[in-house]
Amino acid sequence: MESMNATDIVQRWLQSFDEAVSKNDIQAFAELFLPDGWLRDNLIFTWDHRSLEGHDAIKKFLSHIDETEPNLTRLSKAKISDVKLASLYDIIPALTPDHLVEGTFTFETPIFLGKGHVLLSSRGEGKDWKAFTLYVAAAELKGHEEDGTPIGYYDDHAKTWQEVVVEERLKIEQDPHVIILGAGHNGLNVGARFRQMRIPTLLIDKSDRIGDVWRDRYPMLYTQPPSNWPIFTPRDKVAHMLEQYAINQELVIWHRSTILPSPVYDPVSKRWTVEVLKDGEKITLHPYHIVLAIGLFGPCYVPDLPGVDLFQGDHCHAEQFKGAEYYVGKKVVVVGAAQTGSDICLDLALRNAAEVTMVQRSSTIVISIDLTNKSLDSVYPLGVDPAVGDFRSSGFPFGLVKKLAIAGKDARIAEQKSMLEGLEKAGLKLSEKEEGGGFPVQLYAYGYGVDIGAADQIIKGRIKIKPGEPERFTKDGLIFKDGSFLEADAVIFATGYHPVQHILSPIFGEKLSERISPAWGLDEEGESIRNYRPCGHPGLWWATGGFNASRYYSKSLGIQIKARLLGLVKD
Repeated sequence: MESMNATDIVQRWLQSFDEAVSKNDIQAFAELFLPDGWLRDNLIFTWDHRSLEGHDAIKKFLSHIDETEPNLTRLSKAKISDVKLASLYDIIPALTPDHLVEGTFTFETPIFLGKGHVLLSSRGEGKDWKAFTLYVAAAELKGHEEDGTPIGYYDDHAKTWQEVVVEERLKIEQDPHVIILGAGHNGLNVGARFRQMRIPTLLIDKSDRIGDVWRDRYPMLYTQPPSNWPIFTPRDKVAHMLEQYAINQELVIWHRSTILPSPVYDPVSKRWTVEVLKDGEKITLHPYHIVLAIGLFGPCYVPDLPGVDLFQGDHCHAEQFKGAEYYVGKKVVVVGAAQTGSDICLDLALRNAAEVTMVQRSSTIVISIDLTNKSLDSVYPLGVDPAVGDFRSSGFPFGLVKKLAIAGKDARIAEQKSMLEGLEKAGLKLSEKEEGGGFPVQLYAYGYGVDIGAADQIIKGRIKIKPGEPERFTKDGLIFKDGSFLEADAVIFATGYHPVQHILSPIFGEKLSERISPAWGLDEEGESIRNYRPCGHPGLWWATGGFNASRYYSKSLGIQIKARLLGLVKD
């Protein structure tokens, strides 16, 4: 590296960046990047999330001219100004372990306060530093910034906190601008974000209590986990955390409530007419926006196998699995070899099921817990505010993540050689799907497994592997399509779920449901198909994924909705 320090390198690059955007020089802008560099845009150049690789793609993207403003390119329309080196999220310019220089900065546009993250590379020459990745994002709508920390008294002491909360709740219940369907971690994070952005929001959930949904290890918005919080958090502990979070964030939630068919959207008023069944009472609401935080899946999928009425044992879907203590001393067959199937098999093997057999119908990617922790710790080190990892990872386009995952296939396999060889010897069929992208890619295509102990039990023979596809039940087991027979006292189907359209169609109708589905997956640029971005119908949005996704992209979603409420965007 040349004699300049990291701060000087970032500052020099930002000066060139500032000059390019101030002169609307698209060619100069593109030349700030490596030939294979990436630009990721979050609402600055478009009201969307976009990722572009290479000079030609970046130039084409920035040169686009909207027919409504024929004199402006995307670059000139953005009007980026006041570019300043910053230490966002306490990230200071520094040389990374990958010999990249990292820096963050702020900027403005006529409507946004912006934030940026850049990784610079000299390709080992120590000079002529270019952007390997550049991320620009809307941080705040000017004049509509998030609320800060409340002072703790209200109306100059004329009202109590309880009075203010009750008044706010009544206003929201009478006229919510946004309805969020689902009060799991995504719905709660989005609801908390919208409250800070002063977007009146009502959450609707069919459960009796917060916490009756899928769990994860991550903290929520505006919170820090205790220093002794478990890395892999027990289910009920997370449930309690979610419930307390909803209380602390003063979210307005209707429990035991469902949205009824069929909401109607008025393109003139830009409002929905929605009927909600709340504790048996029908209530009509007129929100501007509906956010779908109902998860990625529809109802449980169980193969329709003949002879199920003959089977004398127990059978259920993994969603109904209540714990291995119900299967002590029994021969249990688990159909499915991805994450859920392996977790259930491990529970059964450790809790005295007489025999545990995992049925593998297709090859599976398995990643060791050590490699998983190493990957997580590189992004979310323990003791560091998760907002740092959220920001850094958001600046890394998924198309690039996939490329690096493919390039790292051999090293990934070598690091897990002993485990993988043991699993294959035990009969488990392994694969590196999606061109060798491994776990990072399979996360968006399902069919992966993070090993938390099942691999050792498989290698030791405590969990047996049975390849093939079940064809029918008998009174005491399963017959497979190859004619083989597997005895069972109980069968658990870890076979996944129907598409989410099975939930949407009865509510919104088949045509609209197909228009906005599926929610999960990636487009050709490596961006989420519909999550936290326009999904194909005005006033309707998806909010799905892990804790980190809703924690970070809830802000982007809030800005998009707020901009529409203010008339800055017209669908």
